[in-house]
Amino acid sequence: MTSHLTLYGPTVSSFTRICAIVAAEAGLTWEIIPTGSGSKEMAEHHPFMRSPAAYIDDLHFYESPAICSYLDRAHNQSALHPAAPEGQARMWQWVNVASHYVFPITEERLVMPRVVAPLMGRTPDEKLIADALPVVRYHLNVVEARLQEVAFLAGAAYSLADSFMYPVIEATCAAPEGAAMVAEMPALKAWFDALGQRPAMQETAWPDITQMA
Repeated sequence: MTSHLTLYGPTVSSFTRICAIVAAEAGLTWEIIPTGSGSKEMAEHHPFMRSPAAYIDDLHFYESPAICSYLDRAHNQSALHPAAPEGQARMWQWVNVASHYVFPITEERLVMPRVVAPLMGRTPDEKLIADALPVVRYHLNVVEARLQEVAFLAGAAYSLADSFMYPVIEATCAAPEGAAMVAEMPALKAWFDALGQRPAMQETAWPDITQMA
């Protein structure tokens, strides 16, 4: 019987989607049970009420790197883990860059105020956005520099690192300023466009990127 992944987290969440992408790469069926981060419902699945949490093979995991590593190793023959020690190290390096550097700055200081605030009836904080743009550009330039050296973030082949970075860049592009920056970075833009053609990205696509929250 094919294993089925159940994820608890916001439907339009970068990290929930990352796990779905890795599941899709492995050919698994998956579903998202909409659950708000910080909610009492989330506390039933994650002791720190963060998202996502996952159930598969009668096992329970939380934290996206743990979920994704298990999915790939248990169900995809470690296809998204480089074989060489350096490749594995580079993969985890860029998983962390996506999660702890690029995501926070783009999400909190660009996507939320520019895209999400108007959907909630609030006026965008233009000063916050303006002050953040040079920092956002710096972070994207770091990714651009890496992709000028190699085809994928961990090296020659697609890996978990790319699975983590792709939704972060897609969300960034939901803001006009972010989309303009990415368009000016040829290596990042080519990588982004190519990854967007992968079946796993299309299968897990957000219904409407402007709903990001």
